Amino acid sequence: MGLSKAFYFLSVIVFVAAAGSGQAQNPQAKVDRRTIAPNRVTPQLYSENLSLKITLMNLPGAKNSATYWQVEYKIYFVGEAEFERTYRQLKQEGKNRELRPEYFPNKTLLAEGKLNKRDLSTLQARTMIRDGIEFKHKISTEQQTAFSSILSFYSVKVYDGDLKRDIYQSNVFIVPPFDTDANDKTSFQPRSHVYLNFYVSPDGALYRSNRKSASETTEWKPN
Repeated sequence: MGLSKAFYFLSVIVFVAAAGSGQAQNPQAKVDRRTIAPNRVTPQLYSENLSLKITLMNLPGAKNSATYWQVEYKIYFVGEAEFERTYRQLKQEGKNRELRPEYFPNKTLLAEGKLNKRDLSTLQARTMIRDGIEFKHKISTEQQTAFSSILSFYSVKVYDGDLKRDIYQSNVFIVPPFDTDANDKTSFQPRSHVYLNFYVSPDGALYRSNRKSASETTEWKPN
């Protein structure tokens, strides 16, 4: 099994906290798992557009007026061959735990943005959704392989008014173009959602997940 393929089945790259999540844009667009292979062009696994959902699941000072939440994000596509080649080199250099956008010169920017929110008393208030992120048409056909990568780099800062402290984190989530959170054990479907979820514990620790289920709850449940 190649490096990229092993990664997507959650057996390498330990800095990724959870498997990716998504809902299929077209329930009929399915690809038999047995037919996909490394570096094989599989455009059926690519949705036309992506939707980004960023959620601050909960925090001690959610109802405190002094509390605020800031996020900066950049979402990139990196082709399978480049990711595998670069990751192998970074691993040899001992840099594979701290990926940076500049390590991938041929990446494609899909989306970037910032948010700055107060009034965080409800889960709805702590949720940001960005629809209509163009995806498939930005990627050349030869790069539309099953084990390419969507990299979501982010920096998050929370000031919790109850804890009276700043909480920071910068990292990256990596997911393939297909939905890894579906229950279908025989086929893959195109990913149409990218999730960035954060949770501040009572003691001020910041946890993260990129599963759809985490975006719908105020309770932290380890994957």
